[in-house]
Amino acid sequence: METVTTDYIASDQGDNTPILAGAVADEIVERHLAFLANYNIDPDVVDMGGTATALQLAKHQDGASNVLLLDVGARVSSATLILDGNVALVRSFHFGGATLTDAAAASKGVSFEQAERMKRSEQGPSLSEILKPQILSFCRDINNTLHAFRSQMTDRPGPDRVLLTGGGALFPDVGTLLQDSLKLPLQALDLKAHMNLEFEEEASEHWNPYSMNNALALALRDAKAKNSFNFRRGKFKKKKRYDQFRGEVKRFAVYVSVVLLVLAAGFGADYYVLKKEQGHLEQQIMSVFKKAFPDSTRIVDPVQQMKVKIREAKESLFLPTDTVLQGAVVDVLRDIAVRIPNAADLDVSSLVIDDEKVRLKGSTDDFNTVDGIKIGLQDSEYLKDVAIASAQLDNRTNKVRFELVMGRK
Repeated sequence: METVTTDYIASDQGDNTPILAGAVADEIVERHLAFLANYNIDPDVVDMGGTATALQLAKHQDGASNVLLLDVGARVSSATLILDGNVALVRSFHFGGATLTDAAAASKGVSFEQAERMKRSEQGPSLSEILKPQILSFCRDINNTLHAFRSQMTDRPGPDRVLLTGGGALFPDVGTLLQDSLKLPLQALDLKAHMNLEFEEEASEHWNPYSMNNALALALRDAKAKNSFNFRRGKFKKKKRYDQFRGEVKRFAVYVSVVLLVLAAGFGADYYVLKKEQGHLEQQIMSVFKKAFPDSTRIVDPVQQMKVKIREAKESLFLPTDTVLQGAVVDVLRDIAVRIPNAADLDVSSLVIDDEKVRLKGSTDDFNTVDGIKIGLQDSEYLKDVAIASAQLDNRTNKVRFELVMGRK
């Protein structure tokens, strides 16, 4: 039992349910899977020859019909008995098309290849007589199997006809010899026609029922259904997609871990270097702050404190001294803006305010507007001696460019 893989199917027969058990040598399963692996095929199902075809036949068969399906292979053939729409018996035999070819080659004294061509093309009593003993032996084994079955299952009938399939049955006289030996009506099985299937034209042209019935039955089988044998069990159980790549995933995880460790080490080194640079810069900032503001005794955030002091220093530049000016710069700006006529089309290009004078440069639409701006500024309480330093027409823009010079009170 350690060298075989087993499976079973059960026919629904009420209280007494027959169990059909099947066993296959592990080396045979290994050989088939290795052969398919060469073509990148990993099948879901490894079934017993002829059984898948018998089950498709039973599903589309008249329930009252009892049929013996003979699947003649190259070296091994199978007989599957269908009773009342259920598979009742499965048996394999060491007989096939190659058995007949060997017998023909030995009798004719030719090679196996020559005997194979002769078997497929030659007809007549000569070759049939040579092959008849082999076929009679095969039929004797079938009849013995059916007799043993009926002796154990006395309430079950025997087959009333035979359906033939398999590439080993391509010899034209095989069907006739089998029918004569089994004493049962025999006909070739065409599963495509039996199930009323329609193929594309190209597929129909190459359709050969003997060679392709089993392939069609496997294609129609539900791989997940437990209605036939499947020897992909135990150590041959099909691996899940994750299981197939588990080793690669583990190796990939190791590589990723190494990369992450290297990156973490790199980030740690960078962080250490940046931390040292930050400390050095903070020391430099503290040194600059103390030199710039030696009167500061409480230093909490030197950068922020320095920004505040710089802002205060800038604001102080706009504040006039009490001994020279009466108003702040912002007051002068507000006064100029208020006293320029609202209707004036004015673009200011430069405004310079110092301790003594104010210089206003700009452009406007005409000379009258320049005079209006001058008159408006003469009443200012912050300005005096308002004068037009220059005024001329710009031919390019057709505007008057001007400059006003005013004293500070």
